[in-house]
Amino acid sequence: MSSGLSRREALVLCAAAGLSGLTGCSRPGSSAPETSDEVFKTLASDWLQSYTRLRPSAATGLGEHAFDSELEDVSEPGRQASSAEVEAFRQRLAAIDRSALSRDNQVDAVMLSEHLEGQLFTYVDLQDWKWDPLRYSEAAGNALYSLMARDFGPLPERLLSAAARMEKLPQFMDQAQQSLLPEKTPKIHAETYLAQMDGVISIIENLIEPQASVLRPNDLSRLKSAAETAKSAVGAHRSWIRSTLIPAASGDFRIGSELFETKLRLTLSATLSGGDLRQQAMKDIDGVRDEMFDIARTALSVNNSNERLGPAPSAEQKDSAIRAALTLAYADRPSREDLFSRAAETLETTTRFVRERDLITLPDAPVRVIEMPEFQQGVAVAYCDSPGPLDRHLETFYAVSPIPTSWSEERTQSFLREYNSRSIDELTIHEAMPGHFVQLWHANRHPSTLRAVLGSGTFIEGWACYAEDMMSEVRDAPGDPLRKLITLKWRLRSIANAALDHGVHVDSWSEADAMSFMTGAALQEESEARGKWTRARVSSTQLSTYYVGWREHHALREEAKRRWMGEFSLKRYHDTVLSHGSPPARLVRALMFNETIP
Repeated sequence: MSSGLSRREALVLCAAAGLSGLTGCSRPGSSAPETSDEVFKTLASDWLQSYTRLRPSAATGLGEHAFDSELEDVSEPGRQASSAEVEAFRQRLAAIDRSALSRDNQVDAVMLSEHLEGQLFTYVDLQDWKWDPLRYSEAAGNALYSLMARDFGPLPERLLSAAARMEKLPQFMDQAQQSLLPEKTPKIHAETYLAQMDGVISIIENLIEPQASVLRPNDLSRLKSAAETAKSAVGAHRSWIRSTLIPAASGDFRIGSELFETKLRLTLSATLSGGDLRQQAMKDIDGVRDEMFDIARTALSVNNSNERLGPAPSAEQKDSAIRAALTLAYADRPSREDLFSRAAETLETTTRFVRERDLITLPDAPVRVIEMPEFQQGVAVAYCDSPGPLDRHLETFYAVSPIPTSWSEERTQSFLREYNSRSIDELTIHEAMPGHFVQLWHANRHPSTLRAVLGSGTFIEGWACYAEDMMSEVRDAPGDPLRKLITLKWRLRSIANAALDHGVHVDSWSEADAMSFMTGAALQEESEARGKWTRARVSSTQLSTYYVGWREHHALREEAKRRWMGEFSLKRYHDTVLSHGSPPARLVRALMFNETIP
């Protein structure tokens, strides 16, 4: 077994990965020559051990708890060691005859190969540890939050793991500070980093310290001391961010054409160029807007609008009609205080509908609406936080970001117009039912833990966007054109994400360019557009996954209809397409239709 692991820890990992009986996890006395599949599974086991050992907080999230007391080493020696391990795994993988592997192992080998290439791209080319501080706030926050959010083990044990991690936070903060170069750090990243570091303290004060009374006196004393140590370290780091990092932050948030193209290929697991993607997105934006105009004309008629349209309306008249119909939809919106209760209500209604229509096999694990933790706020409005594949019986969180108390009434109402009652329903479909919650539950049932760890974000986001369309197809009543209009608006958002991604990082869009596009062609409220402008600056290529994945999922379903013909049903298709975990769609297609693994 790899050094650094006890025999018990190694066996736990091997068993979790389904790798018992293989080299590295073999039975005593076994001497038969290894097959290619056995060699690959040994490699997969070794890589999983390395991955979880080097990323302890990610390991906790996956459900591997052998490293719950550790923190990631983000120092230069730590990065060099990680990079060397990645290169060693690449060489081992290159030596395997993939054509001799089983089809499932061929898929996993492709995913592992692309992941290793992506890691080396980060180490050698992107070098984001120098300029993206959000990777440190995410690691620090998740290290503590992942221990406390779910009851995967006895509370005293989890609290002691939290104490151990808090004791290591000063070193972690110092390593982050030594790694970041203010002159390369974009100001938006530094400002968001400062806000998210407040969230690390909130985890200690709101999730850890209030539960400390269950500990024995000596352990309680240790935890209290560790909490003070951690808060002091974070406080000192925040002072450095405020006094040094933010004033000197002068890096460009745009990663540029060359890095964007490589990262896009690795993110999408596709050869589609950024330019071609942007061109296709702009074409599809026009198509969706045409659909929205047809729906808007009906909605305005049904609601006795004063909007008058001639037989050949101009582009300006079409835009005005769409916006007038959207205004009708925006009128039905929750109050600031009702945002979470409305999300919970839609979770109940969508779940009931999916179950009654038997659209897909539903999870036997719980999902709950929560307020997004503070250390993760400031980028997305909502997300789905599913348990790891080794803790899959635990509950999923559908996290919704609260409206900041600092927002003006005007900005708050702009947000609530964007997230009107019908939009919250779309949000719930996307994040929970039958979107991410359902898809990731299916993915976690696949026997390959490696595949779960390396899941394709494009497949995952594409499924959630497809789910929005599918629910509209089977549920929306013809008598509510505003419902269909909002569904199309969400489709427009996914497509616009890809155009914005390319526009910001390759075409050097200014804030004015981005805002004009989002509030104009993309029909977004100003509050939503401002949030997306921030997100586009602090991330790259992820915004493209929604649109590309959406197209891929619709293409997969059409292919299934063509091949299965009279035997096609939505439930059969949904259960089949999700039964393979979350590989890139091209690999799922090959598995579904017995094609050659690309």
